[in-house]
Amino acid sequence: MKPNRRKFLKMAAATGVAAMAPWQRALAFYNSPGTPIKGQAWPGMAKFATNLRGVGPGGIPVALPDGISATGATHYSLKVAEFTDQLHPSIGATRLWGYSPSVALGEGAYPTRHLGGIVVAQKGTPVQVTLTNTLPPDHIMPVDTSLPSLGGFPEALGRFGGAGLNAVSLHLHGGLSPWVSDGGPMAWFTPNGASAGTSFMQAFMKTINPGLLPGQGEYYYPNQQSARMMWYHDHAHDITRLNAYSGIASAYILRDAFEGGLRNLGLPDFVENGGREIPLVIQDKIFVGPDIAIVDPTWTSVTLPKSQSVGSLWYPHVYEKNRWRYKGNILMPDPSCIPEMFGDTMLVNGTVFPRATVEARRYRFRLLNACQARFLNLQLYVADASKDGITYGNQGTPVNLAGPDFTLIGTEGGFMPKPVVAPAAQPFNPLMMTSGLPNVLTAPGERWDFLVDFSGFAGKSVILYSDAPAPFPMGDPRNDYCSFNNTTKAGFGPDTRILMKFNVVGATSVDPPLAITPTTDLTGGLDPFLVPPAVAVQNGVVNLPPGVPVRQLTLNEAFDSLGRLIQLEGTNLLNAAIPGSYGRSYMDTATETPLAGTTEVWQIANLTADTHPIHFHLVNVQLLGRQPFDVKRYAGTPIYIGPARNPDPTERGWKETVKMHPGEVATVIMRFDLPTVPFTVPSSPNTGGHEYVWHCHILEHEEHDMMRPLVVI
Repeated sequence: MKPNRRKFLKMAAATGVAAMAPWQRALAFYNSPGTPIKGQAWPGMAKFATNLRGVGPGGIPVALPDGISATGATHYSLKVAEFTDQLHPSIGATRLWGYSPSVALGEGAYPTRHLGGIVVAQKGTPVQVTLTNTLPPDHIMPVDTSLPSLGGFPEALGRFGGAGLNAVSLHLHGGLSPWVSDGGPMAWFTPNGASAGTSFMQAFMKTINPGLLPGQGEYYYPNQQSARMMWYHDHAHDITRLNAYSGIASAYILRDAFEGGLRNLGLPDFVENGGREIPLVIQDKIFVGPDIAIVDPTWTSVTLPKSQSVGSLWYPHVYEKNRWRYKGNILMPDPSCIPEMFGDTMLVNGTVFPRATVEARRYRFRLLNACQARFLNLQLYVADASKDGITYGNQGTPVNLAGPDFTLIGTEGGFMPKPVVAPAAQPFNPLMMTSGLPNVLTAPGERWDFLVDFSGFAGKSVILYSDAPAPFPMGDPRNDYCSFNNTTKAGFGPDTRILMKFNVVGATSVDPPLAITPTTDLTGGLDPFLVPPAVAVQNGVVNLPPGVPVRQLTLNEAFDSLGRLIQLEGTNLLNAAIPGSYGRSYMDTATETPLAGTTEVWQIANLTADTHPIHFHLVNVQLLGRQPFDVKRYAGTPIYIGPARNPDPTERGWKETVKMHPGEVATVIMRFDLPTVPFTVPSSPNTGGHEYVWHCHILEHEEHDMMRPLVVI
């Protein structure tokens, strides 16, 4: 959070080792109000005591259609509800919010579960969803009602007025959706139709579902995109971070004929066919332990009794002035929003530190970083005989043998132009951000489609591991839990590095030869690129396509009216309302208002010390390049201090969540095509035009207030 990027990179270049190491050696327990530290009266949760949940009966529920809609689309019914789920055997059932399909694969064989409601759709076959909000009145997480939409401090608009904390807005992340079905921040609604946001279009929704009831929303997804894994999650303004943390999220897998044909080249068959395709959804959370009264005495005053039992989710609710920058000396509310949330316990597919049995053969993984703010630097290591399966050297990096390499074939926007092989064992080094070498560095909201071949590892175990600093890239040792820095007991959590373990057994049959290699052309299933991939940078300069309009935009830090650190997006013009800042709040008048069907280049200058994963609704983008600039001398136009570089090999396909590093200008190009739908789409009463947003996918940043309208005219 403290901008000292130049010193950071200089140190990293000189040492050539992970910059976290010196902080790890000096780490001590941190125990201030609102920050429970495990290990005082609670040893944490044992690793590898749960099985990785698969997809379908006995695992994560898969939604099935319940008919055909009035528009001719395949229709699904979901409810968003409160339930409990056992996420680890040593704790009580965890109270969660989440999606539950009305019809599920193998219905009756398993209960409502965390991350349930996976949808598998086909390109060209539209899907329509009726969502019923059945949430109870009170949130299971502490809600900061000082935020503008919740009726708080002087600039508040008070749309909720302190109530309506069970609002939801269904967003298909990565979907080419009409704006009325995009599930934007102001399209929220509460149970029984009690209240709704200014962009919730229920009157329109009834034209595509005449039977829609109060407390329901209707969403139409044309599925006019290539094969990819998307996900859907809540997006209600000012409680997105809490709703997502509580569990309101699931996967949406889109298939097409091109992807199906790749099975003839050795791609494992689809998960719905019983093939060796495994979705991996990674989250970090904190659980209430039996020592909660000691480590967080105010927890009982900011949550309901049902959220205070052992195994319930815990969320930071105190703005700690010795942890985050602030301006002034104003008494902070409790609960208060915070700049970033980093959990101490890792979940994969909804359970804590799971294990999975795999055969010594080829698998396809569809991975989503669904953490609030934590980046992942994914690695695979052969487990040793230690309790964790990982042994650390003097620098805090594993000394284990490398596991199988990653063969990356896709990102959020579908397949990459060509597969890219990334080494299995790449401890984090800041130079990874600029070297241009393949890696599996993953920001919140990003997805990977990759192959792993466990052949040759029969009888062994392989650990899925991450060591990305948090916040990224500077890091704070208080957010790094592992046995190396004595923040955990070997074999137990908390641990933010060990994600899960694969136990490899002998193969029951032989895989067909793999004809998907780094030279395989995978563009056959993609939309045509706007410019050829990875050729925009020439002689250290990003060559912009002639005649394409260019927007100069910024990423900023400032302080809100209570003196809390706040992140903002903005233009390259100073904002008089925030002296010295280019940032604008989400509720300010839209400045990004492209014409439908046009193409634009956006050059986004990051004036902060964090890497921000910027997510674009409606559009996929091509990353053209990045270039360092002088942050201190920025005055609306970047002064470049080094050559531009091409995207990393893993970023050369279509993207909709792009890592934007400190002190760099990221250049992206996009075309604002609207989806084709069998109905007339009304203009937004809130902004006019077709209302979307672009924002940081660090959820605490997005909420406060790193999000701006994107209104297509």
